[in-house]
Amino acid sequence: MNIRALLLLFLIPIIFACGKKGVNSYPAYKEKPSSPGFVTEGSTQIGLASWYGLEEHNRYAASGERFSKHAYTAAHKTLPMGTVVRVTNLENGRDVIVTINDRGPFVGDRIIDLSHAPAKSVDMIQRGVVKVKVEVVSSPSTRSSNYFDPEYTVQVASYRDNANANTVKRKLDLEYNDVRVESIKVKGDTYYRVRVGRYTSKGDAKKAASKLRKKGYQTRVILE
Repeated sequence: MNIRALLLLFLIPIIFACGKKGVNSYPAYKEKPSSPGFVTEGSTQIGLASWYGLEEHNRYAASGERFSKHAYTAAHKTLPMGTVVRVTNLENGRDVIVTINDRGPFVGDRIIDLSHAPAKSVDMIQRGVVKVKVEVVSSPSTRSSNYFDPEYTVQVASYRDNANANTVKRKLDLEYNDVRVESIKVKGDTYYRVRVGRYTSKGDAKKAASKLRKKGYQTRVILE
């Protein structure tokens, strides 16, 4: 084999190697924009957080319990009451665990309102509004849908006596598949609420409420 042929065999691998793209030459993976309300995998939400609690301290939250600025709680528009979430301040990496016990925020594009104590722990008091990640840790809800999607139910009765609530439940069980008795504390008293169905559409929930109302029940459409 002559020198020219040997030289050609030596150069061929080098030519092909130079023609290949390097590891860093591929376009970088572009994440979906983390706009307020962006949901991933059903248990994570990224958006803007604010805090509240100075004026609301000692009043009653949407859950019926007394609100405290010192408690590690938060308000969310759609998460079921009692849901426990981890909130991470994406500007400094600090995180805190809070329980949803109120509804809101209803200002701009914000997705969660922290009480004063947890807001202080993630160092957002001075900033007021920061970008956060909200992750569901646990929830009392048995829903199968995305936790951040609104889900409605129809409340047909509320009693202080659990036996009365279960009497209504047994009657409704004959016609409906999903009838529940859920307890809640309001101003120190425990109430047992009878609720029927789960609906992703508020319109569908209203239709179900209308049918139940015609049967004599005092119905309310509730955001779970």
